[in-house]
Amino acid sequence: MLVSLTHAVRRKFRSLYQRVLISSILLGVVVFSFSYLSLEFCYKILSSSSLSHMCNQYKQNQYSGALCEELCNGESFKDFKCPHNSMKTIMFTAVKNNDIYAIKLAKHITDDLTWRDKNGLTRYPEMLEFQNIIKQYITITYNVTIEDTVIHALLTQEIDPHNPEQMLSLWRLFKDNNYMMGKLYEEESIFPNILGSCGPYYATENLDSIQPETGLRHYITIDWEGRLKFALMIMEFLHRLDTIKPEPLKMCKVEPHHFGITFDKRIKYQTAQYILSEFQLERLLTDGSHCEVDSDCVYEYCLGKCDETRKICTGQQQNNNLQIVCQYIFKGTRLFPGLLSTAKAPSSLLALLNICIDPSKNEKQHIPNRLYAPTLEIGSKLYNEIKRIHDELTFRA
Repeated sequence: MLVSLTHAVRRKFRSLYQRVLISSILLGVVVFSFSYLSLEFCYKILSSSSLSHMCNQYKQNQYSGALCEELCNGESFKDFKCPHNSMKTIMFTAVKNNDIYAIKLAKHITDDLTWRDKNGLTRYPEMLEFQNIIKQYITITYNVTIEDTVIHALLTQEIDPHNPEQMLSLWRLFKDNNYMMGKLYEEESIFPNILGSCGPYYATENLDSIQPETGLRHYITIDWEGRLKFALMIMEFLHRLDTIKPEPLKMCKVEPHHFGITFDKRIKYQTAQYILSEFQLERLLTDGSHCEVDSDCVYEYCLGKCDETRKICTGQQQNNNLQIVCQYIFKGTRLFPGLLSTAKAPSSLLALLNICIDPSKNEKQHIPNRLYAPTLEIGSKLYNEIKRIHDELTFRA
């Protein structure tokens, strides 16, 4: 009886083991096949489809731009590929004269410039009217004034007067924050350079990733020197954002893998989707929404202020770029440790990180009337501490 029971248990165990093993193998095959098909779909279908659509629209005079002919003639560009990073804005990359171009697509918009006349025919704005529309939009959105001659020259180059529908895709470019930030802050070199456009598609320089490996597996065994160097580069980048004229830029969401580096070793940020001017952010935060506490007044990682008397959100940001980077990039969470939150980080560095994340406990550590915005002095101390640790490692090597 006992022997029979033992054999029965063994048979059930073998049967269960075989099922688990077969299920694991099938799951592995499915995952591998999905990954392979996704890669093939991206390389063979998605990029080719985007390029084919662009060129067809160009041949039908729907799209315009100097980049159209270069991309579609089959001579200027070669080696078309899907991007090797997680940037969803990049449709594909291509090589021209040994330089890699990232081809992006402006976001879809719902507003229309056209209307129908009494005969049911589609009408477009006159060129001067379209010029004024663009100028007003840039002034209202970015608090920046563009000279009429600059806008006029752009429209003359990009739009064929016999094909006014081309202004629709150009309008789409102007409504895309990634494109506009790249154009408006080109001289500051904080976003990838805009290298041309074709309809709603535009090309930028391609950036190489500089993010060291992160995650629990690298909590102890990591490239500590590489992380420190990356942190210093990020802080130098933040200084550039804070000193931009006429007003600083605010990073309301930041991801380490969105930082990239140019061929001449300059750090830039891949996307401006959540980067706003101070003017833009104040307008977002001051929307008159009802609130009870400051955390009711947020835009992504940017924390606003709740008026205790009127119970409405006001426009004064309570944290700043440095606090956001310290919390979400440098420290992270227990499950996903940040760039500097490792077993190798000395207590002096971790203490400064904690102050940077929450400077509200001491008036001297935060900017007046902004409880969660660490002062420049805190930023300087943190930078110097990171540099000290990095230099010591470099000297030992």
